[in-house]
Amino acid sequence: MIKKQSILLSLIFSLSFHSPVFSQYSLALNLVPEKWQGNLLNPANFPTDKNLVLCLPHLQGGIQWSPFSLYKSSSKDSLNHIDIDLNSAIQSMDTINRINLGTQINTFSIGFKAGENLWIALGHRFVGRAMIQFPKSLALLAHEGNKPFIGENVILSSRLDALAYQELFLQMGFRLKTDPAISWGFKIKVLDGLTGIKTIAGEASIYTHPEDYSLTGKINYLVNTAPINTRQPFANLGAAIDIGFQYQSDKGSFSGAIVDIGTVFWKNARQISLNKSVTFEGLPLLDAGQSIDANFDKWVDSIEKQLTPFSEKISYASHLPAKLFLHGRYSISRSSHLNGYLFLEKYKKILHATAGVGYLLTLNPLLDVGCNLQYHLKGQVQLSNHIGINIGNIECFASLENWNSLLSVAKKTQGINGQFGLNYIIKSSISSNQHPRSKMNEKKFFRK
Repeated sequence: MIKKQSILLSLIFSLSFHSPVFSQYSLALNLVPEKWQGNLLNPANFPTDKNLVLCLPHLQGGIQWSPFSLYKSSSKDSLNHIDIDLNSAIQSMDTINRINLGTQINTFSIGFKAGENLWIALGHRFVGRAMIQFPKSLALLAHEGNKPFIGENVILSSRLDALAYQELFLQMGFRLKTDPAISWGFKIKVLDGLTGIKTIAGEASIYTHPEDYSLTGKINYLVNTAPINTRQPFANLGAAIDIGFQYQSDKGSFSGAIVDIGTVFWKNARQISLNKSVTFEGLPLLDAGQSIDANFDKWVDSIEKQLTPFSEKISYASHLPAKLFLHGRYSISRSSHLNGYLFLEKYKKILHATAGVGYLLTLNPLLDVGCNLQYHLKGQVQLSNHIGINIGNIECFASLENWNSLLSVAKKTQGINGQFGLNYIIKSSISSNQHPRSKMNEKKFFRK
């Protein structure tokens, strides 16, 4: 009975706050500022060697988590089937665990040169972002019941924050001078909120009395929710802006961008609140002719009545997670480049910081490849690779980030990110083999 009670209570405390969740913003685009996807990341990185770019759907997504180690939680049986040991997985969790999930779909964008020093782009994309936070004790309670916690106050505080929206954007890039080249750009975005969840307070705990095993639960949740809106476009209106700059010398460049400074305003949203302390003394005695199942259902109904949340209509705002990108490049030759970068993001009061170096190599006019080594603020080392294929007017770009996490043995698996993009381009009079940062004779700078 103890285990049945604890499993039910842990589900009650966590069910409303359990959902798939987003990874941090892709960093592989820092390797390729001349690609159209790199241009969309920093509006100052406009492609000077192209007159027109049509971007077909560009997909980006990933998942990152801190909860457990796949390696420590799995084993093989005699038939080489992989088994996951749930107990080992839970034991490898952190005290506080987070899961991030995200996706971006650039449905369509077009960019064109409007003059020697002006670039204009228009486009549309969908963005989804979410984060779950939960304690290790919640997983232990759900798996083992409350027997290991008799006489203890178990903290079950959890939270879910999620945001999904679409955006229409206008982007402009300006080149101020050419020797050295200095450019800046901005992107204005009109946002349409599709759905959102914002946890303001998420506190819960449970105590099992050591003598009669009665359960005392305390819960204090305050959550703003916006239902999925597909019938009224731009009913949840918002706005955002990106700003970027770029400096290019003979053999190097430095650029930076502040991305997603903006807010979505939710109309017709609801605020759900529940602040109660409840004591459960066990199942009531059976009435004549009642079965155990009927008795248990009656007990569940009584819990539902006590834990029914209060709901009211409100309006609220969600700020986008702002990001800062800094990127530097040194060109060893026309076809090989060293890159360095710094990424900062603050999402739900949590700072994400990543620094790294990368190497980009153009093997021939049809193929370029790159490798990125990233160091995360929490000591995680991540590897990413990208490949670019250019066939005539078609440009294809793909990357896979943090793939080494799947091979991790001693440390926890941290998730994986990936993206794929396809572009149709019309080149300018500049030779397609020339690096876009300079029209000057490269023999002057790249002597043997």
